This record gives sequence, structure tokens and C-alpha cells, in this order.
Amino acid sequence: MESILKWVLLAALVLAPGAAHAAGDVPRPRQVSMADGLPSNQVNDMVEDAQGFLWVATSDGLARYDGTGFQVWQIEHGLSDSFVWSLDIDSQGRIWLGTALAGLMSYDPRSDAFASAAQSGVPDLEGEQVWTVAVDAEDSVWFGTASNGLYRRHADGRIEHFLPVAGDGRSLPSGSVSAIEIAPDGTLWIGTRNGVVRWTGQDFEPLPAGLLPDGRVNVISFAADGTMWAGTAGGVVQRNPDGSVERLSWGADVERRVTQVLGRDSRGDFWLDIRAGLGFATKAGSPVRVVPLYSESSRGEVRPYWAGLLEDREGGVWLLSGSHGLWYVPADWRRFAIHVRRVGDLDTVGNATVQGAAPAAGGGMWLVGSSGVLDRFDPETGEVERVLEDVGQGVVLNRVLEDSRGMVWVGYSAGLVRLDPRSGELQRWRVEQPADALPARMAVDAIAEDPDGRIWLLVGDSRVQVRDAHGRVLGDYARGNGTGLASNVSIRALVIGPDGRPWLGTAAGLRRLAAAGDRWEPVPGADEGVVTAVAVRDGRVWATGTGELRGWRWDGDRLQPALELGPGDGLPLVTFRGVVADGVGALWLTSTRGLVRVDPDGRVVRTWTLGDGLPSQDMRNPPVLDPVTGLLLVGTPDGLVVFDPVAPEKSMAEPNLVITRAQVRGRPPFALDAPITLEHGDRDLRVEARLLSYSNPSAHHYRFRLAGYDDDWVDVGPGGERVFSQLPSGNWSLDVVARNGDNLWSPVATLGFRVAPPWWQTPGAIALWIVLALALAAAAALAYRARLRRRSEWQLAEHKRELAEQASLAKTRFLATLGHEVRTPMTGVLGMSELLLGTRLEERQRRYAESIHDAGDHLLRLLNDALDLARIEAGKLHFEHQPFNLHQLVEECRAMNAPLARQRGLEFRSVVGEDVPGWVVGDIVRVRQILLNLVGNAIKFTSRGHVELGVHRGEGDTVRFVVTDTGPGLNAQQRERLFRRFEQVDGPRTGPRYGGSGLGLAICQELAAGMGGRISVDSAPGRGSRFEVELPLPSTAAAPDSPVPAPAPAPPLTLLLVEDDPTVAEVIGGLLRRQGHAVTHAAHALAALAALTEAPPDAALLDLDLPGLDGHQLARQFRAQGYAGTLIAITARADADSEPQALSAGFDRFVRKPLTGAILAEALAGVAPAAARGG
Repeated sequence: MESILKWVLLAALVLAPGAAHAAGDVPRPRQVSMADGLPSNQVNDMVEDAQGFLWVATSDGLARYDGTGFQVWQIEHGLSDSFVWSLDIDSQGRIWLGTALAGLMSYDPRSDAFASAAQSGVPDLEGEQVWTVAVDAEDSVWFGTASNGLYRRHADGRIEHFLPVAGDGRSLPSGSVSAIEIAPDGTLWIGTRNGVVRWTGQDFEPLPAGLLPDGRVNVISFAADGTMWAGTAGGVVQRNPDGSVERLSWGADVERRVTQVLGRDSRGDFWLDIRAGLGFATKAGSPVRVVPLYSESSRGEVRPYWAGLLEDREGGVWLLSGSHGLWYVPADWRRFAIHVRRVGDLDTVGNATVQGAAPAAGGGMWLVGSSGVLDRFDPETGEVERVLEDVGQGVVLNRVLEDSRGMVWVGYSAGLVRLDPRSGELQRWRVEQPADALPARMAVDAIAEDPDGRIWLLVGDSRVQVRDAHGRVLGDYARGNGTGLASNVSIRALVIGPDGRPWLGTAAGLRRLAAAGDRWEPVPGADEGVVTAVAVRDGRVWATGTGELRGWRWDGDRLQPALELGPGDGLPLVTFRGVVADGVGALWLTSTRGLVRVDPDGRVVRTWTLGDGLPSQDMRNPPVLDPVTGLLLVGTPDGLVVFDPVAPEKSMAEPNLVITRAQVRGRPPFALDAPITLEHGDRDLRVEARLLSYSNPSAHHYRFRLAGYDDDWVDVGPGGERVFSQLPSGNWSLDVVARNGDNLWSPVATLGFRVAPPWWQTPGAIALWIVLALALAAAAALAYRARLRRRSEWQLAEHKRELAEQASLAKTRFLATLGHEVRTPMTGVLGMSELLLGTRLEERQRRYAESIHDAGDHLLRLLNDALDLARIEAGKLHFEHQPFNLHQLVEECRAMNAPLARQRGLEFRSVVGEDVPGWVVGDIVRVRQILLNLVGNAIKFTSRGHVELGVHRGEGDTVRFVVTDTGPGLNAQQRERLFRRFEQVDGPRTGPRYGGSGLGLAICQELAAGMGGRISVDSAPGRGSRFEVELPLPSTAAAPDSPVPAPAPAPPLTLLLVEDDPTVAEVIGGLLRRQGHAVTHAAHALAALAALTEAPPDAALLDLDLPGLDGHQLARQFRAQGYAGTLIAITARADADSEPQALSAGFDRFVRKPLTGAILAEALAGVAPAAARGG
């Protein structure tokens, strides 16, 4: 709504009665104020730097404008005083600032640093206002103060100070200097409160005092030809290039009287300070036109007071206001004028929105639109003639056409009117009338006349109707009625083609009326596709679609392709509503995004939008060209735009693109004139670029490309900014290009920067990594060698272990074999000696026989110890876990060893603690073996004193057995050797003296460890020895007290003995016969089977290692033949598997050699004679 109000007011001012002008006759300045980022609306001075930035001095800081926004410096940014009166730029790009309170300052954009007066090498003028600053060609800085005269700072830092000198007419006329300007020829002119002077290089030459209406000079301005204007409190003085001076009396009335000449631009137009506000004139002395100024913030017309004028490098004019900010007039402002309806004013257009326009015979244009008015309009002068009110009877008028006979046709929704302008006769056709009615209740969207004078109408998007010159209907074409128009294809445009026939633009392409006139056919050579608008001129055909424009040449028979443009060529991606070709061959397209001009030869696209000063860019109606003036008319919701297609173009130089900022998160911006290095941890590199073109910044378009990162240009739109979250280390090159509103691309701007590697990739770190790698390699080599050594040692140890295992296995096998081989003859030795001792012998013979028997017992113990050791090494020694009476075991040990101790003159003691449980769970056989061995050794090695067996309760479920003696004791070396196999305390001397093999204690230690316990010794020479055995023996409930009856001696039995060794057979037979048994001997299995058949025995004793059929097979044969008697296995084998194997083969009992009478009696205990068994 504000935009409508703005332009209604503006047009009302521009087109006031008597002030109508041609297109672009009065400029339309655009305000740039605090609402746009300007720090203050009091603008005092403005300059353009070498890059194209605009620097603005305001009452509240220094600002730099890039067309998009302002960067502002105030006191908090380093400026000593925010009130800046004036500024200029030296050849090094430094900005020199004249302030109200801080004197002269300078600012270096490269370092973003301000320098005070003292730092800049100029006098300290604190408190003195510096009103004006100028830099000459020698880089001398001239600055004038409010009361302290004029200063000059030379490029080498020298300072000159100029003050009025009484009586010297060539001195500075006043200490109050208000203006310093440099003429195009380099001459320095100074305006003071007492006249204008020119610096001659030595002194000051004044203008003749009588020529100035007032000595108080406010403004000095120059034209390019050297013409100078000095504005004073009493009027304006003009100094011509030839040196002549004249007073200006310019302006027809008081409101338009010129008080100051702000400047003359490069096109020769004058911009004037007048009492009414801003004046404009095309040449000196010509009528002054009042330029209306509309302020968005004030919401109405304003009258600023002026501080000066600047023309930028593009030709745009900037007007500096001391009260309302900046006002900008683009260089091509003359291209269009705006005409709006004012209610009740017949000198303005009658329609608020012009919907249709058409050329009128004799000049001018017919206009119709939203208010139902038919106007005749002169585009060149803006004059309007109201022809007819309410043509559509309350309905919006859409299209208008004057035919070749001078009749004006007006189409609207559901209606058509024909007007004879000469007679005023009006004829109307509607949908509901019976004859020549419109075909549908839809708007008439196009009217065209063919060479035969027939009138063609496009009604809605589905019907085409043709009438004769009098309005009679000649034909009606509807979609889907067999006329070549598909029912689902909409019709968008109607024109007369280059062949004179009507052409249609449809959603399926171009169609034309067939020669027979009965149907529509595709135009030869045209492409299929949506057509939204069509234009025909000079044998060329143009068609638009969505974001595309296609062109052809008509060769008389078909279309020949000539042009194809799309979004990649700069066309906006929008549906175009109309297209027209102007007199120089350029194409004009309307859309909801503005007015687009296309140069088909150069393929250059230019779009005009709100940013270019259009009242609206919503252009939904087709453009219409005035064939007389060549002006273009386009209706918008905010007024009629009259555009001059052939107005002088502004400068089309390449726009200047500048990279304005590069910054990462958390750090200040980088200095762009120094090498840029990003640290490895930096994130979000933000690069900003600005195209320094001010005519329509919103139409700028930017593209970025980072070499090695982007495959192609990356389009970022009008923002001009791109962010890189994180980049790998390395050197990077970022290219930026931009396109301005004229579709001109800038040269490539490049920003080079480096991303530092992480610290671990720096040269020092890499060197350290190399050193570490070498150290690691060396360490790895050493480790590898150590690994090889350990592997070699392990392999050697493994080899030794395998050898030891093999040796142990061999030893085990050897001991097993030895035990087997020794047990058999031992049966003969022990059995014969037992039989011998059972006879009557002399004393000496008995002694000899007893020695033989004792030697056999000792040999048997050695053999059993060796076999136990072999079982331990092989891991085949099994322990029983059965309840037994611990107290009874101790008593057994006492009963067995006390007599032996007394024989040696020793006292034997046994002590059982009160807390020792009576019944425990464990292997009684192995516990007894350990105790008997320890107690036996104590008795054997003690010559006097006592031996004690103590039993105590240990921690948890352990029982501690302690054997102490008063023997000679052991030293450290002896203790170390004590538990070694085949080692004795005194080495070779122990065996002859005390006997033994050196295996007893080693076996005891292995047995204790196997049961989860340990043996320790505490001994020293001269104080005896103390052996402690700790064994886990959990307590348990006592077993039933019922005594186990001793097995009754077997009654006389008939026995079968199967033994292949005759000596062993004789010994066993003798022992059995001595017990009263009848023994039958069989030397092999066959004899045994024969004996079994003849007379089955009460029991059979079978040797397992028989020749041929062994004992296991023989037992199975016995059982197979039905033998139910007792089978007893006899073997010399010492392995643990022999007994279960025998029992599984059918044996009832198992005994190992050597055999004694007691062993045999125990084996036969409980065997009953056959008669007693019922057999």
C-alpha cells in the first residue's frame, strides 16, 4: 500500500496540470537513509574511491557503501569524533577526514586503522571544526577550519598554515574556510566567509569582490569544462572557462529560483538547490523543473536542504542532503515515465490499471483498463483525452484495437464494443444476444485484424471467433470440435502471422489457420512446446514460454530457427505474458518479475525491476509499441509505464567486482592486501564479494569457484557471500564473478589463501615423525630381534620340553616295562623266600632267607616309588576323595613307627589338636604314604632324642601335619637339594649309610601338590628339622560305627592257575597249596579251557599276559562257556588302566605281582566252594 501511495503521489507531482512531459522528462530520485543502514541522515560530504566504493561523511560517523549495505565507523571503532564534516582520498587510498571536534584525522582501509592529527603529522586542532578537505594532484592535503584558516599538509609531511594578513589582498580573505574544490585543470579554489580565491602556487587570487552578491560562500561546484559555480547567501555566481564571471538569475518564480548549483552531470543536466527543494534543468537558463522527493520514512513529500552532489563512475547522480540522507538517480532514468490516475482529474489517465493499448490513427494510443474508460493518450507529451466513460458497463476492459477503417474495437468479459470515433456510434455484442453473440462468458484476451479486414477474437483460452468489419460472426472455433485444437490444450495468444493468416500460441506450440479456413494446423518449422506470447515483425516470429524465448525467420513456406534463449542466458525463470519487437530489433517481454529487454543479435538480456525505479514489476499485460514515437507502453497495477526503448544507453563498461571480506569464525576479518593463512582449526571461512554498481543492486548475481574443490561455478544468487565449513590444508585460489542488472559480467576477482596443515603435518612435526619413525623402526628391529631370540629360546625350550616329554614318556614306558619285567621274577624271589621261611631252617639259613625277603621288599618299594613318579609326570595319578578317620590314621602311623623308633633308642610322640576333626574327606592312601615317608625319614636320620608327629587344624578346611625331629639338621644347600629327584642330603654318602633312592620326598611333594597342598621345611644344622604338610581335608560327618568284619579265610578250594612262567606258577601254586587249596596249573589258554571243561574250579587265577590268547580274551571265553565262578586277574602291569580293563573283561578281582600268601589269601577271601554255591 505504501508503494502505491508513493507512486500515486509521485505521479501526481510529476504530471501536475501543465507539467506533462515526455517519457523520462523528470527524474525520480531514490532515497538512501538510516533505514538502509546510513548512520545519520545528515550527510555532509561524499567521495568515490578507486575501486568504486562510496565513502560518506555524516554527523554520526564515517560510512562506506557498496550498493548492498553500509559499513560504519564511529567512536567505538577508533574514530575520535563521530561528526565528520568532510573527506577526500589520497593516491594511497587513505581517507582524510575533517571532524567537528577532533580536527583532521586519517583512515587507512588496508590496516583498518585511524590516525589522529598528531599521528598524521598535522597540528593538533582539538576543538576546531575542519569544515572542508581536499587532496590535490601532488597528494597534498588541504583542509579548512571554521576559524583558524587554511592548512596544507605536503606529501612529505611538511605543514603550511595560511591565515588572513591585514592589508594583503593576495592572502587568505578569511580564517573561516567553508569550501575547497579542485577544478578539472587541477586549480585549487577556496570558498571563505569573505569571498572566493584561487591558489596560484604562491598566493591567493580572489574573484572580483563586486561580482559576488554575498561574500559568505557556501558551495563551490564545477562542470567538466571548467565552469565554476559559487553559491552564496545572496545568490549564485558562475565563472566561465574563459575567466569571465557573471551572476545567475535563474528561475521563473520564487519557488524555482536557484540558490545553489549542486552540479552538472556528464549528460549536461543541471541539479539545482531551489526553494521548492530540488530543481532540474537540461541547460543553463532553461526552465527549472521541480523534482518531487518522496520519503518512505516521512510517508510523503520532503524538502531537504542540500550539501552537494557526486556523479559516480556509472553516471549515477548522488544528491547529498543535510537532513534526509542520500538521493540516487540512476544514469538511465530518462528511459521511462509513469502515469497514474487521479480521481477527478481529466488530465490524467482514466484507468487505474491500463489493461490494453493500441495505436490510434493520426497518432497517440488508445487505452482501456480497470475503470472501464477509453482514453486517447499521447505518449510523448503525456496528454490524455477522455473519449468514453464506462464502456463495459461496470466491467473491466481488457483489449482494444483500431481497425483499418478507423473503427475502435474494445473487448471485455462476455462483451464486445465497436466505436466509430467520428460519429460516436457505438455497437455492442454480448453472450446472451440471439445473433452474432460472443461464444463464451469469458474475457476477450486478444483482438487482431487480418489483411482482409476480418476481426479475430481470442475469448478466454478455449475459443476463437472471426467477424467481418460490421461485427457479423463468420466463424467460431472451439477446442475439441474437430478444428485441429485439442480439447486439453489451452490457447494463450492470437496474432496475424507473416503469411497473413491468424496464428495461435498454444500449450502445444504454434498453430495457424489452414488455407481452407476450416481447421488449425501446426506451423511448419515450429517446435512443439508451450507458447505464452507471440510477436511478428518484418518476417520474424518470436515466441515465449516459461523462462525461454525462441525466434524464427519466415521464408514464405516455413519457419527457420534463428534464436533460442533460456535461464542460462539471463532470462528469469518465469512465464512471460507478452512480447513485442521495437524499431531497432530489440525484444521486450513482460512478466511478473519485471520488464525484460533482449538483444537477439548480441544475446544480451536486461531486466528492469523495482530497483530500477519501476512502480511495479508485476506486468501481466503484453507491451504495446507506439509506431509513431517508438515509445513502449506497459500497464501495471501501480500505473502506466511509458518506456523509451532507444534512449541513450548508460556506460556499459565492465562492472567492478571487489572481494570485501574474508573471515573465519571467532577471528577478526583478514587483511585482504596481505597473505591469508587459515589455521587448521579454523572453521566457516566466509568470503564476501560486492559488485560496485549502484543502479539496481538487487539484480546482481554472483558465482564462486574454488579451484580443486568445485567442478564448476557455484551460483549463490544476489547474496554475494559463500561459506566454506572446513577445507583441507594446502594453497587455494577462489575465483568470483558477478553480473549486474545490465547482464554484464565482471572480470574474475581472485582471492588466494593458504590453509595451514595440522601441527602434526608441519615440517618440524614431519621431521619429528621421521625421527620417531626411524626410532620406531630401530625399536621394531630390536624388538624383532628380541622376538626372534625369544622365539628361538621358546623353540629351544619347546624342543627341550618335547624331549623331556619324550624322555619322560620313554622313562614311563621303561619303568612300566621294567616294573612288569621285575614284578614277575620278584614273585619268585619273594614267594620262594616266603615258602622257604615256612620250612624248618637253621638259624643261619633263616637269616639268609630273611635277608633275601627284606631285599625283595626294598626292591619292590623302589619300584613302586619309581612307578608313582612316572604316573605323576604323565598326569595319570588319580586321587580318591573318600571319608576316612583322621585320628585312626595318626594312630596307625604311631603304631607302625613307634617300635622302629624304640629300636633306635628314640622317643616317638604323636600330638593331635583338640580342634582337629575326626573324619575328613581325602585320599587316605596318599596321606598315609606322605606321613610314613616323612616319619620314616625322621627316624632314619635321627640318632638320639625324639621324633614327633603333630596334627593341627589350619585355615579353612586345611589340616597341618608337623613332623619334627632332633636330628643333625639341614643347611641351606641341603634344603635346596632336599626335594630333587634321586637327590639325597649328603649326596652319594647318604645311600650307603641310610639307604633309599632319593625319590621319597620328591614324591611326597608331588603328592601334596596334586592334592592342593604343600610341604615346607624349617631346619638348621644342630637344631633338627621341622617338616610341615598342609593339605585341604574338609571335615565330614562320621561314618557308621558298625565294624567291618574281617574277611573270613577261604575254605579249601579247587583252583585253576593259568600262568606261562613255570617259576611263578610254582611259587603261586606253593603258596596256595600251603593254605589248603587244590591247584591245577595250565601254562596257556588252550590248556585252561580244557581244564575248565573237565572240572570247573571254584576260582580261576588268570595271568593277563599269556601267549596267544591273553588273559582278557580267556576270561571272556570262560564267561561265554557259562563259568560263574570267581575270576582273579594276575598281572605284572603297573599302569592305572589295567584294573578297569580287567574288570570290564569279566574278572571279579585284580592283583598285581609280586604275590605273597597274604595277597592271595585276601584275593580268595569270601570265595565259596562250588558245593556251597549250589553247583
